[in-house]
Amino acid sequence: MKQLTKFAAALLTICLFTAHSLSASAKGGDDVSPFPAAPEGMVRHVIELSKKSDESAFKVEIVPGKVMSVDCNVHRLMGTLTEKNLEGWGYTYYEFSSDGKTTSTLMACNKPNVDKFVSGQTLIVRYNSKLPIVVYAPKGFEVKYKIWKAGKEQVSKVK
Repeated sequence: MKQLTKFAAALLTICLFTAHSLSASAKGGDDVSPFPAAPEGMVRHVIELSKKSDESAFKVEIVPGKVMSVDCNVHRLMGTLTEKNLEGWGYTYYEFSSDGKTTSTLMACNKPNVDKFVSGQTLIVRYNSKLPIVVYAPKGFEVKYKIWKAGKEQVSKVK
């Protein structure tokens, strides 16, 4: 009877560990619980990437910005995108800080202003579908991203 009880307890333990590991792997890269909540006046943006067969051939460009009414000039949002380390975890997250000011070219414009996404400093990071890319930005700002894929390897010519 003792052996049957030990066997049942061992089987139950294995089932619980299996269920826990399956639920953790089903979450994939969308678990943001280790990351801090957004500070006052900031919003936490999360980029979840799909799994690729060769993730080393891909990069992600983080593009923070804001939709603004602008003229025909080329506008750029002033601000900084800073890489930060999540203490105790070794994970990386990013913080965009900006007061919303822009720089622009100074062409004479004869067209009315249009609403357009004005981007700030961008950052290219490695593609990793196992972890989310977490970016904190001020309220009213957006975080977009681009996926870059490496092409075939090229060989230089000696001249």
